[in-house]
Amino acid sequence: MKLVIIGAVAAGTSAAAKARRNSETAEIIIYEKDPDISFSVCGMPYYLGEQ
Repeated sequence: MKLVIIGAVAAGTSAAAKARRNSETAEIIIYEKDPDISFSVCGMPYYLGEQ
C-alpha cells in the first residue's frame, strides 16, 4: 500500500501514525511546505500566550 499525506500538522501526522499501526509495510510519504512538521499541539498555549 502507498499512502501520500499532504500537510504534516496534527491531522497529517496522526493519519501517518494510524496508517503505520495498520500496516508496517505501507509506503507513507508526507509533504509539508514548512521545514518542520508538527508532532504535538502541546505548544499551542505558549504560542497563544506569546511566550
